[in-house]
Amino acid sequence: MKLEKYVGRIVRLNQRAFQEIARRAKRRGAALENCFLVAGVSREMRKLICYGANLRIVVGAADVVLV
Repeated sequence: MKLEKYVGRIVRLNQRAFQEIARRAKRRGAALENCFLVAGVSREMRKLICYGANLRIVVGAADVVLV
């Protein structure tokens, strides 16, 4: 799968992945919306590097849906 097609696109996480990220953010007192910008691809790990508000996450392509 060509992960580069996601770069620069807005994505949402699937429910399982978002619940895990939201749980971590809640512990820090941060609010989180399920909307992220894909900024890059980690070729070594075959993961997407995404940013949302003040959060940076690294997820697999199977965990995201293009908006």
